[in-house]
Amino acid sequence: MRDVIIEWNPWWGKGYTFLGIKREKLYDLLPWFRRKEIISIVGVRRAGKTTLLFEIIDHLIRNEEVNNNNILFIKADDDRIDSIGLIDKSIDEYEKLINPEGKIFVFIDEIQEIKEWQKTLKRIYDLRGGNIKIFISGSNASLLREELSSLAGRYAYFELFPFTFSEFLQTKGLIIKNKFEFMQERNKIRHFFIEYLTYGAFPEVTLEKDEKIKSELVKFYFDSIFYRDIIKRKGIRNPAKLEKLVKYFLQNISNLANFTKISKILELTTDSVSEYTKALEDAYLIFVVNLFEFSYKKQIINPKKIYCVDLGIRNIVGFKFSEDIGRLYENMVFIHLRRKAKEIFYWANKFECDFIIKDGKKLEAIQVCYDLIKSKNRELSGLLDALQHFKLKEGTILTENYEGEEKIKEKKIKYIPLWKWLLK
Repeated sequence: MRDVIIEWNPWWGKGYTFLGIKREKLYDLLPWFRRKEIISIVGVRRAGKTTLLFEIIDHLIRNEEVNNNNILFIKADDDRIDSIGLIDKSIDEYEKLINPEGKIFVFIDEIQEIKEWQKTLKRIYDLRGGNIKIFISGSNASLLREELSSLAGRYAYFELFPFTFSEFLQTKGLIIKNKFEFMQERNKIRHFFIEYLTYGAFPEVTLEKDEKIKSELVKFYFDSIFYRDIIKRKGIRNPAKLEKLVKYFLQNISNLANFTKISKILELTTDSVSEYTKALEDAYLIFVVNLFEFSYKKQIINPKKIYCVDLGIRNIVGFKFSEDIGRLYENMVFIHLRRKAKEIFYWANKFECDFIIKDGKKLEAIQVCYDLIKSKNRELSGLLDALQHFKLKEGTILTENYEGEEKIKEKKIKYIPLWKWLLK
């Protein structure tokens, strides 16, 4: 075990340089580094959670002046080590080997592989919380949330998604530092936006240059999420029915979904559709958006909107049609908003508005329109309907490339290209 732990921690007694793409999520975590709470990072498989842990380690060493030897990394899914009692055994072996002085920082990757890990962390936090700071990562939201509930008041919870558009551009050598550089590189940005829209934003897919391998990686990721994080962990007894449901959702992203109608199409009960949908959500594969209503009951009974965590999965695993680019745009907007931890709804009255974003008491209305010439009147009607209903002074329409402003019925309408909005 000692040899394995040494292998896990290459920074002991030497320098360490993080060579990955720097993630924006790090800035959300920084204020919590000096607090006692356990930091939990969750998200879809292959989104880069392990790499983010290594970036945090690099930051602690370079910017927080933490001694390299005061950092312990535990790889909970390493098949060479028995996961029973792994946390205690690793810390004990580490302290005998290194004998660190002062506060230590413990990182546990894929913690869901360790049985009853939450009891171990609760004990460590309560008895040694003053001199141990713990970071954990996991790939299944439901399991971690249920188990973290026993750590009430002892943890902070953060979600990691595949690359933002800005992070994606870093992989292409484009780091936009100011407005002048933005204007200079706008044609390159628009070019790479098409790739972002087509293959999605999983880190390894983004870094791969061969298009065939990109597609194969996306398929492998889908299979891993589907079979390991859903079928196996949830104990699904009818995988074929669930696969039909997820394929249906992928083909119908950004559309309204009525669970009763879906149950008849797929020959499932409505309860099964709800249960399977929850399992897909827990694995961060798809997301469900409710109609904006102050009554939670009305939110539940109305049709939902369905979005996918990554457009690569949607395009390669689901069927892709040339005319559905507007729905891809809408899905991309949802994921960007979801990264910002906003409360997201849609609005429908006489017309539909794609997104109502709630941030505390503040509301914002956003409409997505790829083909402005063909659909402007309909999209404007939906946005104006929402602005009027919620008494908002302005709204936004995200477009392919048109930019401008106009005033209609005393409401300010801003038009912003989606690729530009993603970089704001």
